[in-house]
Amino acid sequence: IGRDLGALGEVVRARRPVRIPVVLTVEEVESVLARLEGDTLVVALLLWGGGLRLLEALRLRVQDVDFDRRELRIRDGKGRRDRLTVLPERAVE
Repeated sequence: IGRDLGALGEVVRARRPVRIPVVLTVEEVESVLARLEGDTLVVALLLWGGGLRLLEALRLRVQDVDFDRRELRIRDGKGRRDRLTVLPERAVE
């Protein structure tokens, strides 16, 4: 703007608040999983046990599951990359 700002020696820069992530305990997760059934339970097990993101779990196809090697192939995940992850033991049934 072309104006003189003057003395800025006493100006304190605003800080961003520290955000602490909310993480459920194992007991809390077990309590939630105990109340689910069917497809919802399978998706929740994949999210928790396999580390999948929601869209990755919802886009999963039968041919992406390898029961012999206990692997899940995630296609076109975050960053448009493919990756392998573990198939949770509880989701095998």
